[in-house]
Amino acid sequence: MTKLGRVVALQVALISAAVAAGIYITNTIIEDFLITEALENEAAHFWQLYQENPNQPLPNTANMRCYLGESPVRETEKDLQTASTPLHEEPPEQMLVHPTGFMGRVTLGQETPTLFVSTQPSGDGPTLYLTFASEDVSQLAFYFGILPLAMALLLVYGFSFLTYRLSHRAISPIVQLADYLEDFRFGGYNQPAVDLGDLRALANVEVDVMIDAIDSFAERLDTFIERERIFTRDASHELRTPIAVFKGSLDLLQRKTDRSDDDLKVFARMRRTVEDMEGLIETLLLLARGEEVERIDEIRCLNDLIPNFIEQLAPMAEERGLALTLDQQTQLWVKAPSRVIQIILSNLLRNAINYTQQGSIVVRISKNAVSVIDTGIGMSPDELQHAFEPFYRGERSRATSMGHGLGLSIVRRLVHQFDWPIHVQSNVGKGTEVTIEFFDA
Repeated sequence: MTKLGRVVALQVALISAAVAAGIYITNTIIEDFLITEALENEAAHFWQLYQENPNQPLPNTANMRCYLGESPVRETEKDLQTASTPLHEEPPEQMLVHPTGFMGRVTLGQETPTLFVSTQPSGDGPTLYLTFASEDVSQLAFYFGILPLAMALLLVYGFSFLTYRLSHRAISPIVQLADYLEDFRFGGYNQPAVDLGDLRALANVEVDVMIDAIDSFAERLDTFIERERIFTRDASHELRTPIAVFKGSLDLLQRKTDRSDDDLKVFARMRRTVEDMEGLIETLLLLARGEEVERIDEIRCLNDLIPNFIEQLAPMAEERGLALTLDQQTQLWVKAPSRVIQIILSNLLRNAINYTQQGSIVVRISKNAVSVIDTGIGMSPDELQHAFEPFYRGERSRATSMGHGLGLSIVRRLVHQFDWPIHVQSNVGKGTEVTIEFFDA
């Protein structure tokens, strides 16, 4: 449910609760008011007539029935002759237990009328018991109280639904526009261009202005990204030439036999540095051609690829006195270009080697995931927040490593293109664990 729908539903629920409470209160008030007024007025009228004529007939109607607690005094001879016949019906025993002034429901057989107990204003004489058929009052309360409120509630429902439909129609272009922008990823695989043409038919003037602004912004952003991509690609191509010349010259120097062991170690370090630079340039070229890298159906086994990466970087780890091992807990198959896998894992391994002074580095292959675990300098919580930023290096990192601050940034860009989650856990002085999950494994 959309936010607008939730708001409307909440409003309808609150109104319904208020109307329901109103219906209940109205029903109660109407019943109490009508019955109380009818019984009290009828009792007052009867006692007025009773003072003039003690033999006044009781007001028995279709809804009201009355009883006297004792027979009135008979003054005529005719009354004396008929004294054996009660003038009024005696009240049931259930009524006699209630004091004067009582107003409430009583049970008389199958009926539950409302009873009012009254005496003369002077307090003398018989007691009057008046009953009223409450069911009839409930019927009146329904027709004059509950039914109108129920109709009002239906009108509220209809108005709320109409308001929701009109509001939803008004903001629907905005919601669709937000969905377009949320799904759009610059530089993603097979990502179509933002097409806002369909929204213009639904949009009002204000939304149309917003669409024009977003179109203009998207064009400028596309131009900027394309310019940066071209620059990265061209610069990387230009760097490949001097690197190749330097690498060839280094090979020639290494072939000379009159070199000492120290010279050979220096040459080996230089070669690894050159290879490092070559890997960085290839990575930049791959990122610059990111839109050209497509998902492939070929499934690759990481258990076959990772040992090669470890073998390539083993001399670099040995030079720093580090143990580089592979922990294969299961077989892991992934749909991805081998070059992408190589760049990701090579950067993780180089990063771990650069930031580990002693101990070990373990590459663990588990179910649907690969982890690179080192015993290096680790990262603080603040450093961990910036770990994926390009060229970011912490204070201890700058003092203890030769890294460029690009490893994790490059890895994150590549894994995001394939929608692979990446997690980093680190403790200062204890090491870092980087885990990549392969959901399509």
